[in-house]
Formats: sequence, structure tokens, C-alpha cells
Amino acid sequence: MAKEIKKKKRKFKKRFWVLTGIILVFILVIGLATGYVYSKLNKFSYHDGTIDEQTASDMIVEDVSEEESTDSLISEEEAAGLTEMEAVLAEGETVTDKDVVNILLLGTDERTKNFSTNARADSIMILSLNKRDKTMKLVSLQRGMGVPVLDGPYEGQYDWITHMFRYGGADLMMRTVNEMFHVEVDYYMRVNFNTFAQLVDSVGGVDITLTDVEASALNGEIRTNAYAKHLMYPGVNHLDGYDALQYSRLRYTDSDWKRVQRQRTVIQAVMTACKDMSIFELDAMLNEVLPLIQTNMTPTEMLGLLQYSSAVLGQNFEQMTIPAQGTYGTMTGMGGRSLYAVDFQKNTEILHEFLYKATETESDSDNT
Repeated sequence: MAKEIKKKKRKFKKRFWVLTGIILVFILVIGLATGYVYSKLNKFSYHDGTIDEQTASDMIVEDVSEEESTDSLISEEEAAGLTEMEAVLAEGETVTDKDVVNILLLGTDERTKNFSTNARADSIMILSLNKRDKTMKLVSLQRGMGVPVLDGPYEGQYDWITHMFRYGGADLMMRTVNEMFHVEVDYYMRVNFNTFAQLVDSVGGVDITLTDVEASALNGEIRTNAYAKHLMYPGVNHLDGYDALQYSRLRYTDSDWKRVQRQRTVIQAVMTACKDMSIFELDAMLNEVLPLIQTNMTPTEMLGLLQYSSAVLGQNFEQMTIPAQGTYGTMTGMGGRSLYAVDFQKNTEILHEFLYKATETESDSDNT
């Protein structure tokens, strides 16, 4: 009997140490994986999004770039077809949903690696992650929308939403989106022209289908604001970072509404390309690109969202542009600039329906 008891004790100890070993190995692997992830997330350039009061006060209304002074965001032809009106501000409370995370994506117009406070948000989007449905949605906000400046020397005056970045950085941009649309946006991620091109190059380029007009414009055969360095053809073209940036900036060929569609097309193509990359390729891409992205998200906050990334990577985004067709006119704002006069009440309702209702397969709701 004593021998049997000793034998059972030896078996128990053996199983105990085997189990303990397995647990320790598991913890070690998880620890190494977590350490790896944190090492990547720490590569982001953290910034809370604010700029100091002196810098903000220096961003005077007359201080506009040559491009802005000669190239209005709203053409005379388009303005002539719109009704003059006043903006209609939205009423009600900010919508919150613990399962929906909204991140403001800002593309600022620096041509260099370094970020500047004297920049404008050339591209403004809301990337919305629904953790419950494991889906992503992408909303472009027209940069020519007229919005009131929330604070500072120009408080209460209307200007393009793109200039809010100049007046108060990413922080003012987020507060403006919250105020105008009653949508909870606590995070932002910022890239510039240089980062955008490098991101595309880091995934090996993207396949984009060009129309006859787009190809002609990129080849410099018709008036445009952007030129490719490689010969383009109607149909599918493989674009490197530089040419993808030029494609995303095309505007004179049609309208700013089509321009933001092109931007989303490139983002979708990059996401699709990431899905097919090897671990080593992804690692190299992250090492190159992450330091070029500015955000107010901490590594811990980003880690909380990463668990949903595998489910949405490579998915087709549901997409739309705000303001919706038929919900805006024109008005004159600071510096005599022509602005979109938006019915923010209607657009708030449209945006809430899009972001917070169950995901459905819908066509792109952009203007043409």
C-alpha cells in the first residue's frame, strides 16, 4: 500500500512539473510576443495633438500658402450651382458606443519627413472600427466645409475645416468633428505626403484601375495638379508610392469629391496588400512606416485594438463622404473664401446611421 501511495505521489509530481513547465513556456511565449508588439507600437510618434497658444495665435487668416490663395477648394463653376445659405448646426448629444472606436485620419500637406505646426489637413477621414461586428468603415470629410472656429482669436468665425488644423492642431480637429457631428472621436493618426508614399512603397505598390481621363491627366496630357513619373494607361496600373500619391491628389480632372474617393481607393488597396504579406515583410514595413505616423494613442490603447485587426485586415470598407448630396450650399467665410454651407443636422443624422447601425452592404454614397 505504501509503495502504491509513493508511486502515485511520484506520478502527481511529474505531472505537476510538466504542467508547470508548459505554463511557464506559454507565459514566456506570450511575454515575448507582447514585448515584440510593444516594441513596434513604441515606434509611433506620440503627440497629444495640441499646439501652444503662441503658435496658434501666429496662424493668422492671411497666412495662406500660394496654392491656397490661387486654388480655391470650391471652383467658381461649382459655387455658381449652389444656393447661398447659412450653416445649420446640429442639436443633441454626442453618440457613444463602447463597441465603436472612431479614429480621425489626417493627411497633412508637408512634403518632408518632419511634421510641422504650419500645415493644413489636406485629407480628413474618420476610420470607424466596430468591435462587435468586426468591421471597418471609412468616411471622408470634405475639406471645404465651413465650420466655426471653436476658440482662439477667430472664435465663432467660419473657415474651411482643413484650416482648423492650422488654428489648433489635431486636438482642434477632433473637437471640431465632435462638435459638428456629435460623434465621439478621441483618437487621431496623422501622416503627410512623404509618409503616404512610403507606406505604399512598403507594401510593394498597389494595383489601381485608371479611367481614360485619369491616365491622361497623370501623363500630363490634360490640365491637372499632379503628374506621375511613369507612363500610365487606362485600366489596371501598378503604382509605386509617388504615383499613388499623385493619383490621390488629382482634382482638376473632375472634382474634390472624386479626389477623396481616390484616396480611399488607395487606402483600401494598401489594406488588401497587407493581408498577403509575410511576417518578415510586415515586420520590415512596420519598422519603416510606424515612426512616420503621429498619434495620441498610447501603446496600451493600440494593443487593445490589435486583437480585432486580423478579422478586418483585407476587408472591403463601407465608405461614404460627408456632406451628403443635397445637404449643403455655399457661403463666404474668413478671408473671403468660398465655403460649403452645410446642414450639419441632416449630416449628423446620416453619419450616425452609417457608423452606428448594423453593417450592411451598400453602394458608395459619394457625390458625383
